[in-house]
Amino acid sequence: MTEKEKKIFKYGIIVGELGAFSKFNDKTNHGYEFSLELITDFESIPKYLENLIEGEYGISETYKLNKIDNKDAFVFFFKLLHDKWYYAYQNKDENHLSDLNNSFSLYMNPWKKEWVEEFVDFLLQTLNPINIFEINYVGLKYYYASDFDEFIFECEDEIYHFRLKVSD
Repeated sequence: MTEKEKKIFKYGIIVGELGAFSKFNDKTNHGYEFSLELITDFESIPKYLENLIEGEYGISETYKLNKIDNKDAFVFFFKLLHDKWYYAYQNKDENHLSDLNNSFSLYMNPWKKEWVEEFVDFLLQTLNPINIFEINYVGLKYYYASDFDEFIFECEDEIYHFRLKVSD
């Protein structure tokens, strides 16, 4: 397997895991989407984002990019996924899944921590980003999602759009 084929294979693993965890969190009135999209139609981040805000869907009036330092990326994404997104189905402030007999590994803190650590490490090692940017949409033109966090990973030969969102 060539290096490019290995990266494509690993990308598939990332997309699959994101999809599985988003489905764990789905409820009848909340749909979660965790995705990583390889951007192939645009050669630069500004052109891609301009298309998002001015194109067919016209998400917002404009956007701001906040750079995430690569040395802080692991901790940043670990906290975001662990504390906010991956285990939202356990939020006791809402209807939630519960583990009455404390027997499911998805509820055990050491395992939850380990899975997110492994995923974030795999994500960052696979993409090996040169730059990571958080996207902040300014002046949303319509309802986009109840909550969302979106990022651009600028890699040596590719651009990826990482989305974490929930809609009701």
